[in-house]
Amino acid sequence: MVTRRARGVPARRSNTSAHGVELSLEHRAWVVENLLAGIEPAVLEQQLASQMPKARARREIRAIAASPLLPVCARLADHARRLELVAAIGRAHHRHAPDPTSVERRTTPSAEEFFRTYWAGHRPVVLVDATATWPALGKWTPAFFARTFARETIEVTTGREADPFYDRNFQAHRRRMRMPAFIEQVLSAGKSNDLYMVSNNNTMKRPAFKKLLADVRPPPALFEPVRASATSLWIGPAGTITPLHHDTTNILFCQLHGRKQIELVSPQETALLLDPVDGFYSPIDLDRGDAASHPALQSMLIQRVVVGPGDALFIPAGWWHRVTSLDVSISFSLLGFRRPNDFDWYRPGHPHEATD
Repeated sequence: MVTRRARGVPARRSNTSAHGVELSLEHRAWVVENLLAGIEPAVLEQQLASQMPKARARREIRAIAASPLLPVCARLADHARRLELVAAIGRAHHRHAPDPTSVERRTTPSAEEFFRTYWAGHRPVVLVDATATWPALGKWTPAFFARTFARETIEVTTGREADPFYDRNFQAHRRRMRMPAFIEQVLSAGKSNDLYMVSNNNTMKRPAFKKLLADVRPPPALFEPVRASATSLWIGPAGTITPLHHDTTNILFCQLHGRKQIELVSPQETALLLDPVDGFYSPIDLDRGDAASHPALQSMLIQRVVVGPGDALFIPAGWWHRVTSLDVSISFSLLGFRRPNDFDWYRPGHPHEATD
C-alpha cells in the first residue's frame, strides 16, 4: 500500500479565541486541498499537532472532513482537473512540433487560409511581407516624427524604472512634452526602460496624427478600412520592456523601425495562473523558469521571435507576451480584422464577477 504524503503545513498563523486556537483560512485551505488529494485525516492531524494541541487538531480536521461543503469542493476540483486536461492535451501535441519554441515566418496567406489556420487555430505567425507596400516602412523614423510633428505636444510615460509595476501604473507615469524633445531623449537614452510612448498614451486618436493612417495599408482581405481607434503606436529607445501580459483582442503587431524581441506563451500553459495574477499581468519571471518552484513552470514552453522592419506578428487574443526593444524602435498595431475581435470576457486574472 502506498502512503500519500501531505503537502507541508503552512506556517503558524492561527488565531486565538475564547474556545482556543482557530485555524486560519490558509490552514483550512491546506486541510481541504489535502483531503481532496486523498490524504488520510490522521496524517493531517499529526502534522497540524505541531502547531496546536492534538485534540484540537483532530476536532478541526474531522469537522472539515464531515462538512457538507467538502463534496462541493470535490466537484469543483474535479471540474478544474478536467479543464486542465483539455489544456494539457494541446500542450503535449505542440511540444512535438518540429520547432516548438519558434514562431512560424511566412508570406501573407489568403484570407481563407489565415482565418482558418491562424485565427481559428489560435496560432501566432510572422507575416514577413504584410507591410512591404506601406509608405510607413522606411518613412517612419525618429527624424520623421520630430520633423512632421514639431509643434505637437504629446503624452508619453516616464520614470518607469523606479516603479516595478510601471506598465499597469501607467497613469502615474504620464507626462506631456513636445515631440522633438521626446525624440531627442529617445535617441540619447541608450538602453533604457525609463521613457516610452505606449498604446495607453492614445497618440493615434489625436487629430494631428490622423495623417499617419495614409501610410498604413494592411491587406484588405484581412482588415476593414483603418480606423485610428483600432490602432496603436509605440516609440522608444532600446531597452524598453512591456512585461508579461495578455490582451483581449487579436493583434497584428507591425515593426516599422528597429527590432524587438517578443516572447509568447500559450494560454494553454495554465501554470502561469499558479501565482496571483494581477489583472492582465503575470508575475512569472520568464528568465528564471529553471529556478521556478513548480515543475509546470520549469517545463513551460516559451516561443521567442525577433521582429524587424517589415515584420508583422499576429498575436492571438489571450496569448501571454513580453516585448523587449533591441534598438530605438517604432511599432504599430492593428485590431480591425474582418472578424469579431472583442474578447473582453477573457479575464482569468480577475476575480469572478457575476453577470446578468
